[in-house]
Order: sequence, then structure tokens, then C-alpha cells
Amino acid sequence: MTTTTERPTTTTAQSLTLTDLVKTYTARGRESFAAVKGINLDIAPGELVALLGPSGCGKTTTLRMIAGLETVTSGSIKIGDREVSQLPAAKRGIGVGFESYALYPPMSVRDNLLYGLKARKVKGAEQMVDSISTRLEMDELLGLRPAGLSSGQKQRVALARALVRNPPVLLLDEPLSHLDASARQRVRRELKVLQREFGYTTIVVTHDQVEALSLADRLAVMDAGVVQQFGTPDEVFDDPANLFVAQFVGEPAINVVEGVVRVADGRTRVEIGSRAGHLETSATSVPDGTRVKVGVRPQDCSLTESGEGVAVTVAYFEHLLEFGLATTTVSGMEDGLVVQTPATEEYQLEQTAVVTAPAERVYLFDAETGDRLR
Repeated sequence: MTTTTERPTTTTAQSLTLTDLVKTYTARGRESFAAVKGINLDIAPGELVALLGPSGCGKTTTLRMIAGLETVTSGSIKIGDREVSQLPAAKRGIGVGFESYALYPPMSVRDNLLYGLKARKVKGAEQMVDSISTRLEMDELLGLRPAGLSSGQKQRVALARALVRNPPVLLLDEPLSHLDASARQRVRRELKVLQREFGYTTIVVTHDQVEALSLADRLAVMDAGVVQQFGTPDEVFDDPANLFVAQFVGEPAINVVEGVVRVADGRTRVEIGSRAGHLETSATSVPDGTRVKVGVRPQDCSLTESGEGVAVTVAYFEHLLEFGLATTTVSGMEDGLVVQTPATEEYQLEQTAVVTAPAERVYLFDAETGDRLR
């Protein structure tokens, strides 16, 4: 006889709106510190948003304010039409999975997952736990206690405990960081499927750009307590708002070199290096003679034997099976250009070549502020 496992009822997704959200830490005898500086995010029902940024940028503090674990200095947090910034965490109806696990040591994994459901007298709690456990490939863990789990297994249990609540808003802080590479890929795919299936409005905090780009509908790239850019993965990767975003998102990292803008014959070029050549750019509002930072991604660069472009010398070549990476030097410059090459091509040390790139993929940034110039 076969039995079917009952699935959790699909939740009613709600929007999440952050308006001028600020968190300032103060201590007697010390200068106050603004960890979050006026964040504004409007997240649609059922949307998955990643807060992406380096350590200390304010992303976890933002998550903790939404969860009710940090007080809000000023600003507003709304779930749907309900203002929750002053409500205690238990009354916000939010599912939370933090990197620190926060599991109950005396309880088995099954009891850890059931605890909150039974406290709220949720019907079908056992079936809900079985369903989530199977989806996250952790059935064999249900009878164990947290002390007998690896860090990766503990993280999977913490993730399951957040998901099993079937919350209208789900907050996950570095949910995959302790998993090994193969488990991370499997759980990441299953998390995306579950999020789509059950409609959780989700915020994921991560410093892993691959995780953010693969999971998120939109990214909020943060630095120093400020959202530097909020957009789809394609928008953030293809149209970075400033130099920080361009450098933080993308692997291999974007090339950034100094250049001088030259406008002539209706074309805008940027000179790079000492008589090394130039790249054409689609930026049209930058005056002739302006010193800028030039950004061009290795994936957008090509190596040719001759022609218009930047003359380079191959200093190092890595063959990475699916593609190659040629690290080059440019005359008169400390920094060279890295070029991603097709898997069928190979380059020798000291080989000379010319780097070219499509004009629309050559980005200009203000040399002082890092703001994008268009």
C-alpha cells in the first residue's frame, strides 16, 4: 500500500516594504555608529530578494530588524499593510533561519522541527515535517540530536525549521554557507523550487554572489549600510550603478584601469596605457580629456592579433577546461587586463595581442567618487 505525504498549504504571500530604515548603535563614551543608513526596499509578494555585500555592510542587521531581533532606530517596516517595526518578533509571523542554527540541544531533529508547529497547534504538523525533510534530503537526520550533526547538517535543519512554518515572509541569513559544494548546489535548487511552490516572500542574506545571482529575483547590493543598487541579476551585472557594484558582482572580477576620454568624429574612446591604444565606449556625456576609471569584464574582452584596441602582452595563461584566462600587461600601466578566452584557444607567455570589447560593455566611472558615467 502506498501513502501520500501531505504538503503544507500554500501560504498567502505578502509584500514587504522598508522605508528609510536606520539602525544606529550608541554607547556611553563612544561615538555612535550607523550600521544601516536609510534603506528603502519595496519587495513584491512572493519575490525572493538577496541582500548581497561584504562582511560588515549592514545586511544581517537589516535582516534582524525585519525579524524583530534588533530595535529600529527610525523608519518603517511593513508586511502587507501592517506596520510591524514596533511589534515583538513573535507577533510578526516571520520564518527565520540564521547562520547560528539556534537548535534545541535536548531535542531530536524531528522534535526541533515540530516544536513551533505544536506550540501553535498546527494541524498536520507531522506530515509537514516529513515533507520538508524529504525535500531537503535529511530524512536520516530526524532521529538524531544536534550534538551528533555536522555544521552542514545543522544548517540544513535550521533551514527546514524556517521553511516548515510556511510563513508569509521568510528571512534566511547565509542559509547555505556551511554546506559542502555538492550539497550547496542541491539545497540551493530545492530552496528555489520550494520558494516558488509555496510563495514565500523571501530575503536571503549572503556574501556569495553565485548564490545571490542564482537564487534571487532581485539583488540589493549593500556597502557601508547603504543599498548601492537594487535590481535584477541581469541589471546589476550588465548595468552596474557604480564602481563598487561593478567590482563586487562578477567572476572573474571586472578589469578596472585608468583612462582618458577622447571625443572625436562623433565617437567616444578611452585611451588606456602609454600609447597602448584605446577602447570605444557607448558613454556619450563625458567631456573630452576627462580622467576616468574604465571597467570591462573579462567575459566581454577578446584577444586578436591586430586591429583597433589595446596592445597587450600575455603574462600568464590559465586553461580552465571550459574557458581560458589570459592575464596581460599594458605598456605604461601597473594594472593589466584579464581576458576570458574560448576553450579551444591557448596563448604563450610574452605573446603580443590586441584586446577589444563591445562599446556598450566598456563602463566609465568617476575617478574620485566611483559613480557611473554614461
